[in-house]
Amino acid sequence: MRITSISRVLVLLTCSWLPAAAALAACPADAVETRQNSGTLSYLACAGTIAVDNGGDAQGRIFYTAYLASAEHEQRPVAFVWNGGPGADSRLLHFSALGPVRIREGRVEANPDSPLAVADLVFVDPVGTGFSRAASEADAAGFYATTADIAATTDFILSWLDASGRSGAPVFLVGESFGTWRAAGVAEALADQGRPVAGIALISGGIPLGDLPDRHLMRALSLPNRAATALAHGKLPSELQGDIEQVLQEAERFARAVYAPALADPASLSPEERQTIRARVAAFHGLPQEAVDPETLWVSPRTFRTELLGDGGQMLDVFDMRIAGGADPTPSGAAVLRYYRERLRYAEGRYAGIEVEELPVGAGWQYDQAPITPESLARAMAGEGPPSPSQPWTLRAMEKMPDMRTFVAAGFYDSLNSCAANEATVAALPAAVAARFALHCYPGGHMMYDEPAVAITFGRDIAAFLKGEKQE
Repeated sequence: MRITSISRVLVLLTCSWLPAAAALAACPADAVETRQNSGTLSYLACAGTIAVDNGGDAQGRIFYTAYLASAEHEQRPVAFVWNGGPGADSRLLHFSALGPVRIREGRVEANPDSPLAVADLVFVDPVGTGFSRAASEADAAGFYATTADIAATTDFILSWLDASGRSGAPVFLVGESFGTWRAAGVAEALADQGRPVAGIALISGGIPLGDLPDRHLMRALSLPNRAATALAHGKLPSELQGDIEQVLQEAERFARAVYAPALADPASLSPEERQTIRARVAAFHGLPQEAVDPETLWVSPRTFRTELLGDGGQMLDVFDMRIAGGADPTPSGAAVLRYYRERLRYAEGRYAGIEVEELPVGAGWQYDQAPITPESLARAMAGEGPPSPSQPWTLRAMEKMPDMRTFVAAGFYDSLNSCAANEATVAALPAAVAARFALHCYPGGHMMYDEPAVAITFGRDIAAFLKGEKQE
């Protein structure tokens, strides 16, 4: 397993290449435009909305926050960035990771880890989040579906590029969690409309490739994340103790060689083999053998999160299993609102989840990209992802656009993703496609950039991807 080390020499992003007096590109005509400065980098902030449809009859407006750092902009990359949900605005990636400012403990500060020095950034809030709204309540439901969301986001990107005079700029799509589906689906949709995409960044959402051809291997490769978590909580038995990299490697070897074949055909095992494997699986989880299903030998994500600290009645956080009881990583709503109203001077609308209640986007979401079956619904209830699989958007997009590259990031304390599974997934792709992936594994959870040391590495890696640098 390849792990991005946080101990190696880190090079902070700087913008010394940009002359202080350089003129800046203009915002789209209807956006609120303010000139900003972050350290040595001058840029324009654009806050506005663009009208979209859902590929059908529903109408709405998507709110965006764009940061433009150079007048020499026709060939400067533009990265469109969003979170997931469904029903999440872009606050996490915007104010915790990639924006030119970040919000920590309620304070707005310059973000030296932002990739704005190498690419302009457009943070996107889907319809029903932030300041984005459907034209009416009747229109709202028309946006709350996977296929409609992809259509609306595609419409937004093409409209923004046209309104900004950036139709020839290299385009990148950056999505986190469910937002990886949006990134991969929109990439294919843009390809179908003749608009190439330079790259997509898939953060903490796996690789949208449709239903998994080898679910047993993918399940087995969740073991390294769980062993790392058990180590963090002091639950690994003494014979498995070691440094984090050693534990991850040992768990992955066992998962590939022994656990995956056992999950694929548990009925073929003798009673002695079953007992030996069950004991070893329990040990890597830091759990008693009773927590491992005696028939299937599987431990669901929900079971693991419930049972590891079960003696204290605590459940591990779904996004960062080092944490018990859950935590809200979203930046301060009050600080976000002040930033928009005072610093960016955006006075329109009311922010969902801050000024008004969150809208029921997720509750009403239609997973219409693939059928929901009893089996897929059961997996979702056990903590294994959405109630139906994605489409193979990533592969189709990369085949349609032979120059498109894909960046994949995961944290090894995330219950929803697996660094080892990402590597196995890419290894099974055609060689010409697999060569265009850059895989990154970070010592963090779903929002791995929450940790300052990891944020530096993460920001540098994203910047290198946007610049087109070769990554190991």
